[in-house]
Amino acid sequence: MRYEEAMKYITEVGNFGSNYGLERTHKLLEYLGNPEKELKFIHIAGTNGKGSTTSMITEILMGSGYKVGMYTSPFIEEFEERIQINRNNIPKETLAALMDEVKLSVDKVIEDGYNHPTEFEIITVLMLLYFKRENIDFGVIEVGLGGTLDSTNVITPILQVITSISFDHTNLLGNTLEEIAGEKAGIIKKGIPTVIYPQQEEALKVIKNKCFEMDSELYIANSDNLKFESVVNEDKPYQLLKYNDEIDILLPLLGEHQIINLSVAMKTIEVLNNRNITDISIDNITKSIKSVIWKGRLEVLSNNPYVVIDGAHNIQGIQTLSKNIKKYFEYDNLYLILGILADKDVEEMIKVITPMAKKVYAVTPNSIRAELAEDLKKEIIKYNENCQAYDDYKEAYLTALNDADENDLILASGSLYMVGDMRKIINKN
Repeated sequence: MRYEEAMKYITEVGNFGSNYGLERTHKLLEYLGNPEKELKFIHIAGTNGKGSTTSMITEILMGSGYKVGMYTSPFIEEFEERIQINRNNIPKETLAALMDEVKLSVDKVIEDGYNHPTEFEIITVLMLLYFKRENIDFGVIEVGLGGTLDSTNVITPILQVITSISFDHTNLLGNTLEEIAGEKAGIIKKGIPTVIYPQQEEALKVIKNKCFEMDSELYIANSDNLKFESVVNEDKPYQLLKYNDEIDILLPLLGEHQIINLSVAMKTIEVLNNRNITDISIDNITKSIKSVIWKGRLEVLSNNPYVVIDGAHNIQGIQTLSKNIKKYFEYDNLYLILGILADKDVEEMIKVITPMAKKVYAVTPNSIRAELAEDLKKEIIKYNENCQAYDDYKEAYLTALNDADENDLILASGSLYMVGDMRKIINKN
């Protein structure tokens, strides 16, 4: 099929909604000859930081000469961003050709009496087929949602990673930290080592118990050997870090949490080295990390005024964002473009971020789950009376750009669905 047909098929499949479980994914892969077998995967779950950590590990492996597949979601600007090899998106024509094969498997699975595979299951299977055909050295695979029943959980990794766990998707994953941690820990496989972000006690206990049950060796990342020195402005802002008080590391991803995410990535490489799977030096790590990119996460798109986008989409993300804006940027006034999905903790997020702003521009994210701009405005004015609602992203941005002086900061945040569209608009204007 042509690319347009493939994307139409993916969109139409999305109309079937979500139907969690691994049976269909296993069956699809079986009909495709189990392409996931014999590939080396690093599997990454977590509430926050899994995308950044995925990107860091990918960059380090690439910088050491490996051919690395990366699977992430959601995409920021282009659908093909979700499936990459050595930072190159899957070519549109390749995606279309592989979709022909995947669709045949989908049809067989339906004939077998299964429910229609979901959009994410189909994309996951296509990704695994692509990585097998391209004979990658490593695949760094980010969980879509949760862990236990996420379709990526059909893989058997060489190592699993769990980043920061907090409250998100409580309607699906549970109402307590223990329940959510249990879902994330569902990726832990028997005898496979686990690397984790330093967790809150409730989450840590669950992970430790799961590791014990699965005979999985547990490694907890420790950022004590990474010290923040300053913000360095070269081609863009970097965090200057000291490793073991002697080695400089320039980290392009801003935020205190990114320092801990880097420690998780470095611990991952350490475990791989110790198991003779890789042989990567600290010199390789420092050179590679300087090139790491992760779109839409405290990303600076312009100076004078600063224009920053961040896909913070839950209360922990918003709290972290507000803290990092104060730490990493000097500015006179903040102009905030905010769009939030209705199934998030809307009021709590508003309460944290909107009082910081001189003016707030409420927008409607491009999602069926979006909180409408006018409804969002009604919530915002409880905490910041200087707020206007906009249905058009571009109008909101151009108004903010007109309102701001060169020493101010314009921040667009609240939803990853919004950030990608805003990124395109900002880069064009």
